[in-house]
Amino acid sequence: MIKFVLHRPRSSQNIGAAARALANTGAGELWVVEPLGFDRAQAAKLAAGADQVLEKMRVVRTLEEALADCTDVVMTTGRPVAGALSPEAAAARLLAAAGPCALVFGDEVRGLGNRELRQASAIAIIPTAQKSSLNLAQAVMVFGYEVLKARGATPPPLETEALADEQLLQLLRSRCRALLLGIGFLNPQQPDLALDELLALLRRAQPTRREVEMLLAAVAQLERTRLR
Repeated sequence: MIKFVLHRPRSSQNIGAAARALANTGAGELWVVEPLGFDRAQAAKLAAGADQVLEKMRVVRTLEEALADCTDVVMTTGRPVAGALSPEAAAARLLAAAGPCALVFGDEVRGLGNRELRQASAIAIIPTAQKSSLNLAQAVMVFGYEVLKARGATPPPLETEALADEQLLQLLRSRCRALLLGIGFLNPQQPDLALDELLALLRRAQPTRREVEMLLAAVAQLERTRLR
């Protein structure tokens, strides 16, 4: 299941247009994080009959809540990023995910900030000619269309061990933060810089739940050893 996550969209009409794009492509579910001044009537005007998508739309308060059960997270940006995925490659990656996954879009003015992008397993960019800015709903449509195309030719994913979701990775981060601060590994003035790099490494590796649970057990043993 692919979640199309709109992070703090500023326009209710853009939410409606995004719902219309998903109704046309059947690419995934619509999730919205903290929509600013959301007006369902305005959204419905641009949804153009995509009422079912709007009815099923999930509205949450934080990005972390939207991504909690995801095993893979691809975020979009208009900035140049080395190694960024094309929409086609992003669609193939998301369809191959072993569990729930997300494609995240930033707001219409600033897009996703560095804080949000650090939570991504991968970054995707829509190639453009002269202007690197698309309407939010246009961006959803581009990725939705690629998912629609790829879905027809993509075999079902192989049975694999369940991957660690974002909630479990954040638990590991929290436990490691306390331990690594205690042994002096982290700079107490900026502990999150190194932690974010370590977590980014884990996301790229796409560890299983069992592997992250083993790391949590190792951290717990180290904590007990320090207390002796």
